[in-house]
Amino acid sequence: MKTILAALALSLAVPAIAEIQPAPTPIAFEGWINFSGEEFQLIESENRYVAGTRRPCVSGGLPRDEQRMAAATIGRQKVRVTGTALAWSDDLPGDRYDYEGSNIRNECDGAFVILGADIAVIQ
Repeated sequence: MKTILAALALSLAVPAIAEIQPAPTPIAFEGWINFSGEEFQLIESENRYVAGTRRPCVSGGLPRDEQRMAAATIGRQKVRVTGTALAWSDDLPGDRYDYEGSNIRNECDGAFVILGADIAVIQ
């Protein structure tokens, strides 16, 4: 009987532990940046960027104030954006994701978008 109760107690405890999700690990994304409204697009190749070919690219955003400052000062440069990837869903209200005041519309039409925490120009 004690074995059954111990097994039952253990089986009840395991799901509670399994439900705890660790915070996403930040990832560094690099590319040439284009700003469009409240989102940015990272283009992988300088040649594509210069030619005006915006795809393939990855859409993303920074918190609103950082997004606006970056758009005013960093355009047309290679950058490193540190942040997390968010899987895109076409079921989002208004077909956009509000990230700390910035609306990400996923103009690149990718499977994920970048939720940026930091941006820096690569020299």
